[in-house]
Amino acid sequence: MRMLNKLLLLFTILFAFSNIAFAADKVNVYYFYGKPRCTTCMKIENYTKSAIASMSDKDIVFKGVDMDNTANGALVKKYNLYTKSVIISKLKNGKEQWKNLDQIFVKVGNEQDFKNYIITETKKLKGAK
Repeated sequence: MRMLNKLLLLFTILFAFSNIAFAADKVNVYYFYGKPRCTTCMKIENYTKSAIASMSDKDIVFKGVDMDNTANGALVKKYNLYTKSVIISKLKNGKEQWKNLDQIFVKVGNEQDFKNYIITETKKLKGAK
């Protein structure tokens, strides 16, 4: 019985470490919005949320960020934002990799094109080494 317990403990430890070693990188998809919230801005938010949800990847998270809230000022400054934006960000080995998806206003007129853009760029960043 002791041998069985030791084997179970060893298996549990090995399983836990294998999950840590192969854990997927977390990606945050931020939608920075301000006020007033126009129809186009609402589309950008809804299309982005929908695109991320369609990926069915628990390691990709959507976060809305109010640019007008002073508590978010450091993020706005960090990404050098002056208008509504979608930023994708990943922390890898303690260093952040990020990209401003600057084509959102060009692509918002075509829902599928917009969503494909979000999905493609998010997958690229997630897979980046």
